[in-house]
Amino acid sequence: MLTRIITVLKVKRLSQKNAAEIMNISGAKMSKVISGHQFLSAEAIGLLIKEFNIHPNWLFGFEGNDDEIIYMSSPNADSELAKRDKEIQDLKLELGEVYKQLAEERRKK
Repeated sequence: MLTRIITVLKVKRLSQKNAAEIMNISGAKMSKVISGHQFLSAEAIGLLIKEFNIHPNWLFGFEGNDDEIIYMSSPNADSELAKRDKEIQDLKLELGEVYKQLAEERRKK
């Protein structure tokens, strides 16, 4: 599990201090966990899973590999993707209109 916790820190670009704050533990405790001298409490692991929507089976080593985080699916994630897709489509339309205006102005010159 230690390797996977380190992967989360790297992928999320968290310092040990930031990770400790998220998991509600001291910086010293986090340092000992990273060095392999102590283990995280169930509460700290739960906070990590909740904060980043990490699939517990991945974190505990039952699924996937150490380098690729597996996330839990969430209804909110689907709605967030739909919202972003709409924003992208709106921006494409806006960009198309600007392109048409520029082309028209160039033809007039």
